[in-house]
Amino acid sequence: MNESAQVLKSASRWGMIWGFLTILFGFFAIGSPFVSGLAVAMFIGIALLAAGISMTIYAFQAPTLGRGILKFLFGGLTVLVGIAVIGQPDIALMKLTVLLGIYFIADGIMTLIVAWNVKPDSGWGWMTFNGVVTLLLAYLILSGWPESALWVVGMLVGIRLIFSGITMMTMGATGSQVASSISES
Repeated sequence: MNESAQVLKSASRWGMIWGFLTILFGFFAIGSPFVSGLAVAMFIGIALLAAGISMTIYAFQAPTLGRGILKFLFGGLTVLVGIAVIGQPDIALMKLTVLLGIYFIADGIMTLIVAWNVKPDSGWGWMTFNGVVTLLLAYLILSGWPESALWVVGMLVGIRLIFSGITMMTMGATGSQVASSISES
């Protein structure tokens, strides 16, 4: 087997492993959607808090007082938003539900564009199906808001992870087949 085929085979193997793990995480999210949704909100709050602290510290490195004050104020605002999200993850989860719906619309459209650009290569059908499912999930998210906001984020993220994992495994299997055909040549 030549070096290119070995690299492709290794990358394909890792793609299949990551795809399998992504599917497992998807089932976890579906099994406990409220916990998963709150975890997403808390993670975002913690990330905002950490980023705000970093920006505030960085403000003291500014070359002028004017620039430093603006950076300090923006860092402080980011800290406050992070604290607010951590303090009330259920309210943050409601707002995240709307953002998730918008994200799924963009992701579904981009997945369809990529799928049609790789057509007729193997795996384009799964990518197309993935894009359509993502657009359907966006519709479900936005049409059930606000009543379903406390469980829909975890549930829909889980479904999305399962389909992404299937797509990753399919593309990994395709790469493995290509590597085998390269080595036979």
